[in-house]
Amino acid sequence: MTTKAKLAITAAVVAVVLLAAVLIVFCPRSGGAKTEYWSPLDEYSSAEVAKVQKTAGEDFVILLFTDIQLWSFAWDNAETYEIMDELVGRVDPDLIILPGDNVSGLGTDFLTRSLVRKMESYGIPWAPVFGNHDAEGNATLLWQADRFEEAEHCLFDRGPANMYGVGNYFVNIFEGDEPVYSLCLMDNGRYTDYGGDIGSSEIWVDFAQIEWYKWNVDGLAAEYGARVPSMTFSHFPYPEMRDAVEKYAVEGEDGRLYIREEYGGGSCAYEPCAPDLNSGLFDVAKTSGLTHAFFGHDHENDAYVYVDGVRLGYGLKTGPSPAFWNDATEYGGTVIAIGEGGVDVRNEVICEAN
Repeated sequence: MTTKAKLAITAAVVAVVLLAAVLIVFCPRSGGAKTEYWSPLDEYSSAEVAKVQKTAGEDFVILLFTDIQLWSFAWDNAETYEIMDELVGRVDPDLIILPGDNVSGLGTDFLTRSLVRKMESYGIPWAPVFGNHDAEGNATLLWQADRFEEAEHCLFDRGPANMYGVGNYFVNIFEGDEPVYSLCLMDNGRYTDYGGDIGSSEIWVDFAQIEWYKWNVDGLAAEYGARVPSMTFSHFPYPEMRDAVEKYAVEGEDGRLYIREEYGGGSCAYEPCAPDLNSGLFDVAKTSGLTHAFFGHDHENDAYVYVDGVRLGYGLKTGPSPAFWNDATEYGGTVIAIGEGGVDVRNEVICEAN
């Protein structure tokens, strides 16, 4: 065979390999549709809701992995996994919650499979929420939902078909036969066009989601004869978080907005990126047992504030991705300990940003 022929064959093989790689990376992955519908006239039953058990006399510990955002740089993903491993070893959680932006960029199908393998390796119940970056690659949210629902320890449920988002579901914490806390995981993680001077911005919580939240917490209260406290976990912060930072923060010499001690703690590099439309979830939830609301999205912010007795706050950024536009100063996780004396929240810092 001549050298020219060998080069032609080599070029053809390389072209085929490159074409296959492009197809693998860019070929869209679609998942199963949402098929269950919800009505406020439905009868509530806690037996149909995911349940985890709290041991009597011990804290129930939740660990937040916030804005993991696995992406195209393997070394950043490896560092993120090291941080996650150390957090699980330190904290020994009973439940891990991911408040969105779990993956981003190209090859989100591979990244999702990798994330599922990592989370399943802990052998601990886990519950993810979607954020604004999760849907930007080649794997739809429904495809990712399939992978989550296939995982043995994942509590994810894609939620009602007649409601915004993918992944609206509850997880109830029981001690024996009695519920002690109700956790609402809600998808509010994409942008919408408001038009006019606002343009594209964070989407508001859908009105059906608000009614569904109230139906769940009211149904649980009616079933057990007493109001059960609740927490919400979503990607975008509530408008009330932005309003509180504007009201209760003081700008430091470094330009950060520091929450005054009497109203909370932590700081923000910028005002919370919350929906421009306040659809009223907080006003409903605060009268229905809400005690805490946790958010992601704003990597550089770690503030928390108390508004009408409810703690609103960010989870600490977990890992360096995506390095090009991530200015967080510390990486780690947020620990929520539910005990006999109430709820304790702290950030567990693993390392400072490079």
